[in-house]
Formats: sequence, C-alpha cells, structure tokens
Amino acid sequence: MAGTKKSFVDRAKPSRLMRVVRRVLIIGALLQLSIALWSGYRAIVQIVTLELNIVSTNLRSGTPAFVHVVTSGRTSATVRLELIQGTHSELLANLRVAGSRDGFYDPRTRQGTMTPSFTGEFLAHFQPGPALVRATATGSMQWLRVPPPTIREIPVVISP
Repeated sequence: MAGTKKSFVDRAKPSRLMRVVRRVLIIGALLQLSIALWSGYRAIVQIVTLELNIVSTNLRSGTPAFVHVVTSGRTSATVRLELIQGTHSELLANLRVAGSRDGFYDPRTRQGTMTPSFTGEFLAHFQPGPALVRATATGSMQWLRVPPPTIREIPVVISP
C-alpha cells in the first residue's frame, strides 16, 4: 500500500518551529515599536516640570530662590535664572541637567535643583522698584528641532 498523499494545503502549512519563531519576531517588533513611540514623545516633551519659588517677593540681599526641574532624560537640558528690570537683565545662576547615557532606551527622568541667593553686589546693578525673576529651561536638539523653552516668572520688588 502506498503512502497517503498530502494535499497542497497540508504541505503549505508552516511547521510548529516556524510558527513559534514568527510569534517571537512579532512580539519583539511590537516591543521595539512601543519603546520607539515612548522615546519619540520624550524627544518632543523634554522639560516635564519647572518650578520657581522665592521666599519673599521683596528682594533683599540674601533672599534665596528655589528652582527645580524634571526632564525626560533623553537629552541634556539647561536652566537659566535671571533678574529682569526693564531692558536690563542679568544671569543669577545656570544649571545643566545631563541626559541618560542611552536616552532612547532609558525611560527614567532626570532632575536638577538650584538654590541661589540674591547678593547685595548682584542687586546693586539694579534700581529699587519692580522687576521680574525668570527661570528658563531649554532642552537639546532632537530630530533637527530645538523644543520651545519652558518659562516661569515671578514679579518681585527690589528693596533699597
């Protein structure tokens, strides 16, 4: 008795090993796609939060300012703290928050904090009266695009 002949449908059916390999490849591709989507979002939204607090809105020598920034961690970011009065502006402090070594795969956020004080020498460059304390956080270029800066401002009065 001769062996039974397999129909074309039975011969075209992939083996069990090929089905397992195909499923593993599809799961791996979907995992890479989800990581790429999350990383792409982190490339666009680089500054997660920026907080600016001052103990008193009357600036005197020794008044501290508190700046806290949380970044996506994909790239580095720079935070500038400046005092502005009219057209006169001076930088009080600068902070650089480093990014992850492998920003594409590392989803952890990075944080930075600075607490500079307004010294008498620094305030001597300004006239007594209203002014503005501004914190500006800027991310780095990703995909040939620099994201817009995140800005926080507090109106203050410079005391004599």
